[in-house]
Amino acid sequence: MKQFSGEKYQELLWHMLLRGVDGFFLWCLPQETIQELSLLHPVYAESFQYREFLNDGAPLTFEVPSRPGPVVSGLRLGNRVLVRRTDFDENLKPVEIEVGGRTLKVQREDGKCQILNLEQD
Repeated sequence: MKQFSGEKYQELLWHMLLRGVDGFFLWCLPQETIQELSLLHPVYAESFQYREFLNDGAPLTFEVPSRPGPVVSGLRLGNRVLVRRTDFDENLKPVEIEVGGRTLKVQREDGKCQILNLEQD
């Protein structure tokens, strides 16, 4: 099995957080600890700005695509949805997700979270 790059590993950490995981356990050899923490720390640090969603939000999905492509994870809090999209192909089109009876379009924003509004325009 091919190992994730550091960047894709950090994306995995984000998707875990946005699917309801509330903590991580480091399972690595002592000589790997510094590298592991250097990948984990920026995700945790950046996630603090979304703590309201992480503490009180409800996960949108637990599904994993059967083939490489866009992966969207998110947390709903009231009429707002925190999402992150990670692409494993060259897709540039918006991904549509159903949330609360509405269809939201998640644009490709590599390496960024987005907050979308469920209220009618």
